[in-house]
Amino acid sequence: MSLFARRAPLPEPTGYSVIDEQLVIRGEITTEGTIRVDGRLEGRLHRADTLIVGANGVVTGDIEAREVNVAGTIEGNIVADARVEIQSSASVRGDIRSATLLLHEGSTLNGHVVIGRHEAPAAGRHLELTSTERAAAATK
Repeated sequence: MSLFARRAPLPEPTGYSVIDEQLVIRGEITTEGTIRVDGRLEGRLHRADTLIVGANGVVTGDIEAREVNVAGTIEGNIVADARVEIQSSASVRGDIRSATLLLHEGSTLNGHVVIGRHEAPAAGRHLELTSTERAAAATK
């Protein structure tokens, strides 16, 4: 064995981004890392490996992630490949589709829930309501 033998390359780090309490971001966000929202994130669609919404955080728009942990507010649909956890201080207004869901006592959830394995959305594809679903949602 050579003293200078090649080692296997180290895995690339996944990013960790924070939107602090004083920050408002308007637009879509896509990352293969983790996003923690303690401020406001507003846009049509947000994609991340892991999305964490702090107690004072507000996310408006649909979310596609592997895992979502909510202590603040989400106004939009959530599609999670692995897990959604909704803390007791959280408020979610939108539909949830996830492999697993942990809903803590005291949290607020206003929407439909589908639990179980599902196919991940194709690249560039996102949640959209049909005209029938939009009409039904408008009457709620």
